[in-house]
Amino acid sequence: MRRRKPQFKRRRYKASSTRRLSSSDLTVLDFLWTWKVATTPILREVAYKRKSAWWIYKSLRRLRVEKYIELLPRGKNLGQELWTLTDHGFEIVLMDRDDIKEYRYRVHAPAHDYLGTCLQLGDLWQLNVEKNFLTEQMLTSLAPSNFPKGFRPEDGGHIPDGLTILPGNINQAVIGYEVDLNLKDPSRYRRTAHYYKYDVGASLVVWLVKNMWIANKIIEQLAEYSHGGDVNPVLARFAFILVDDFKQRVWGAEVVIGPLKGQSIRKMHANLLQNLGKDNSKIGQKEMRDIFFPKFRSPQKTTGYVKGEEASFD
Repeated sequence: MRRRKPQFKRRRYKASSTRRLSSSDLTVLDFLWTWKVATTPILREVAYKRKSAWWIYKSLRRLRVEKYIELLPRGKNLGQELWTLTDHGFEIVLMDRDDIKEYRYRVHAPAHDYLGTCLQLGDLWQLNVEKNFLTEQMLTSLAPSNFPKGFRPEDGGHIPDGLTILPGNINQAVIGYEVDLNLKDPSRYRRTAHYYKYDVGASLVVWLVKNMWIANKIIEQLAEYSHGGDVNPVLARFAFILVDDFKQRVWGAEVVIGPLKGQSIRKMHANLLQNLGKDNSKIGQKEMRDIFFPKFRSPQKTTGYVKGEEASFD
C-alpha cells in the first residue's frame, strides 16, 4: 500500500510586533531555518559580527519576546542552550522564499541537529573557498529540482544529515555528514550505503558516533551491503569520529578505525581541497571550539564580552 504523504498546512501570518525587522534579524531567522538550531556565538558570526555581546543579547532577547525564536533546554548530550525558530519565525522565512515544498522547521532531536550543524560547517564555514552546503533541512524541504540528480532521493530513500559540494575545474568532491547518538535499524544503514555509493558518489563520509560499539555495528551493516563483509573498502571512504573527541577538538578530532585512522577531519578535507587544486593553507587557522562549544554558557561571558555590560537570560 502506498504511503500517503503528510500534509503541511501553511498558517496565516499575524504580526506580533509593529517593529520592522532588520536585515540582521532576517539573517538569523533564515539561518535557523536552514540549520535548525544555533548557539549565540554562532549567530554572532552569522549576523552580528561587529556588535558587542550586550547588543547581541538584547537583539536575540527581543526576537524571543516577539516570538520569532525560542531557546531549547539543555540535554544530556549537549551543554549549550540552542536557539530555534517558532511558528511565527517560520512564517517570516516563508515570506521571502517560494522554493519550499514541504513546510518543515521543527526540531525533534536538538543535540543531534546541532552536532550535525557543527560537523558540516567546521573549518570550511569561514574559509574563503567555493563550497555549497546542502543541509538536511534543505534536502527534506526543497523541491528535488533544486539539487543534482539523485541528491534528493525518492520516498523511502536516505536523507543525509548534510552534504557539502566542493567544485573543481574538472571534478568535484561530495562530502557526506552523519550523526548517530543511538543505533538505528539495520535497513537504514543499507540505504545509507546505497545513497553514498550510487546516488551521490561521495568522496568522503564523516560519521559522528557516540561510542565505538555504535561505530562497529554501523560498519558491519555498511560492509555487508557494499562489499560482502569486507570492511576495508568501506572504511577507506567512511570516517568514524567519536562525539567526545569532536566536542573537544572540533575538526581536529581524529578517525578511530580503519585505513583513515589517525587522520583528523581537517586533514581529510584539506586533502580533498588539494586534489581539486584549491588552496588549503588557511584551513584550521581559526579556533572553532569557542564558537561551537563555548566554555561559558551565559551570553555575557561569550567571546567579545565587554566588561561592565552585564546580562543574563531569563
